Amino acid sequence: MDKERKKWRAIIRIIIDVILFLSKQNLYFRGHRESSDSKKQGIFLESMKLIAKYNHVMNEYLSDIQVSKKHMPTYLPPTIQNQLI
Repeated sequence: MDKERKKWRAIIRIIIDVILFLSKQNLYFRGHRESSDSKKQGIFLESMKLIAKYNHVMNEYLSDIQVSKKHMPTYLPPTIQNQLI
């Protein structure tokens, strides 16, 4: 249980850090289309993918989201981004 708590804290910290970074730089979050097959998903989702290349926790999280979208909470939709801002 402690391991799972640490995992979720790490995921949320990364997401909040990216949101804060984009906000401070006054950059847009969303892209033209945010579907998984789109090449222009926006800086926020592209940043998540970049971090996932180097962070195994974020990589597992994004992989799990793609496999089971309905059974797992995601903190990546625009509504959550707006709430965190």
